Amino acid sequence: MIRSSSTINHPFAHHLLATRYGQANIFMRKISISLILFSFGISIYAQQTQQWINQLENPKYDSDLLNPTNEIETYKAFDFSTFLVPKTDFLGFIGDDYRRIRIFYSSIGKDSYEPIKYNVTGISLVGSNKCTFQGTITLTQVRELQTMHFGLDNEYNSRGLKSQFVVVADYEFNEDSSINHSGSFKGIMTLWCYMDKYDIIHYDKIQWYSDRYANNQYIGTWTGYKNEGIKICNWGEYRIPFSNELDIGAGHFSPDRKYFRMGWDDIERK
Repeated sequence: MIRSSSTINHPFAHHLLATRYGQANIFMRKISISLILFSFGISIYAQQTQQWINQLENPKYDSDLLNPTNEIETYKAFDFSTFLVPKTDFLGFIGDDYRRIRIFYSSIGKDSYEPIKYNVTGISLVGSNKCTFQGTITLTQVRELQTMHFGLDNEYNSRGLKSQFVVVADYEFNEDSSINHSGSFKGIMTLWCYMDKYDIIHYDKIQWYSDRYANNQYIGTWTGYKNEGIKICNWGEYRIPFSNELDIGAGHFSPDRKYFRMGWDDIERK
């Protein structure tokens, strides 16, 4: 037997339907906002990543040109964990206001089963907010320089260098979700190394004297777990990728005074 539709005309039923429709609309608005934020985050990530890759592929100076061949099969047997550990404190920022973020690695180890993957644990610190994180760095490319650099006064010219190269990798670090203001880091990173005549890999500091010297560069985003949005988050040694107006130093990293209130007030100007 088909029931009549008289129940639908009951005031309580109208109220129930209106409530449900209202909740559905709110839910759909939340989904729409989330999708917008997600799309915006992808756009930020893609834009930064593409710009960084373009700089590697089309450098300002011919001396930085890379060979087109990806030599990852040649180099993946080597252990890069020592070189991924920073030799100086990382410099980093998060967000459009260049708020300072400090990144510390507690451990980095080459994966036992996947030779291109490195397992990482560490700590992030923004102001007084401290989070532990864990994740991976996964090598995607190793590109050799077409022309090797031999340093100040050609210091390395007689040392029998076999190659100089840049390692390109994807990274993803996930912070402890039980901590307030936690989220995940995702992006690409680049590491410069060289191989000596004994087939030993070294962290490349040959051009340490150059005003534009930098290494261990991370370009990516931070995404909050609890609707805190997606923010640009970059860090590195000696310089920070795309730090733009934050870094006004000529010979070394030096933050603009107007950003001191964002955590940069303890950086000494030389």
